[in-house]
Amino acid sequence: MPKEFQIRKKAIQILEEKKWIVWCPSKVRYQQNDVFGIIDVLAIKGKHKKNIQLTTLSNISARRKKITNFIKKFKVEISVEIWAWNNKKKEFKIEEIKVRLEKCGKILFLK
Repeated sequence: MPKEFQIRKKAIQILEEKKWIVWCPSKVRYQQNDVFGIIDVLAIKGKHKKNIQLTTLSNISARRKKITNFIKKFKVEISVEIWAWNNKKKEFKIEEIKVRLEKCGKILFLK
């Protein structure tokens, strides 16, 4: 199984090949190094942006739960892509979590 930095390197390579501008928080040993605890990579291209959480395929449900808990707790409207590395297929499974806040304060998770 690839280590976190190897997964990050693969994701950055894919994004840069598709002409995305990529930024990752700097590594700090033994401390959280992702944005808001849910974003590992930020990417922009033109008017588009991606908030990406990197993980392995076996951890995708834990990351999904972490992101949805954050959204519910802080009532924020944000879109986050989960890029889960599939070691057997040597590719990412990409899942997007989108939300929209209603005027009444209700949170709608969009597919």
